Parts: sequence; C-alpha cells; structure tokens
Amino acid sequence: MMHFNPYKDTREAQGDSMRGYRETFAEVEALGALVRRAKRTADLSLKRVNATPQPHNAGNSAFAVELERHRADRETMFEAMRKLETARQALRAIASDFAMDQDKTAPMDLRRPA
Repeated sequence: MMHFNPYKDTREAQGDSMRGYRETFAEVEALGALVRRAKRTADLSLKRVNATPQPHNAGNSAFAVELERHRADRETMFEAMRKLETARQALRAIASDFAMDQDKTAPMDLRRPA
C-alpha cells in the first residue's frame, strides 16, 4: 500500500499554471471587449467630426472640439490595444509552456522533432 503520491507536486504545479492560464485567458477576453468598445467609441466620434459643418479647419471651433474628442477616443483605443497585445503575449507564453511540458511527458517515439 502506497501512502506517498509521487505526482502530488507536479499536479499542484500544473494546477497553478492552469489557473494562471484561465486568469490570463479571462483577461484577454475582457481586454478584447474593451478594444471593441473603444473602437466603436472612436468610430462614433469620427462620424461626429465628419458631420460638423464646413470648413474643417482649426478656425471652426465645433470641428476643433470634436476632433480633440476623437483624438482622445483614438488614444484610448490604442492604449486598450497595447494592453490586449501584452495579455496575448502572456497567454502565448503560458500555452507554449504547456506544450513544452506535454512534449516532455510524451513517449520518445511520439515527440515532435526539434
């Protein structure tokens, strides 16, 4: 009768990494929704800029105000996109660690060539 589980430590480590993967995946999903929302906001502000009366130059105060709002919305969108890309890179790193761990446990004849 065996009272010692030789796989206990490895399973806990896998559980921690799986939890990290799930949390990072949820973060990627949330940031993706944030990017979509920011894109919609930037699109709407661009439509408002284009709808302002002519002439479209700095002398037109309505145009200038709407253009500044659009620039701010666009910068918010780009910031969300940068955060999303960072989270995706973290997710890829975790997933590649899983693949490496899987390769280590595969029988020698089934391993992928390096």
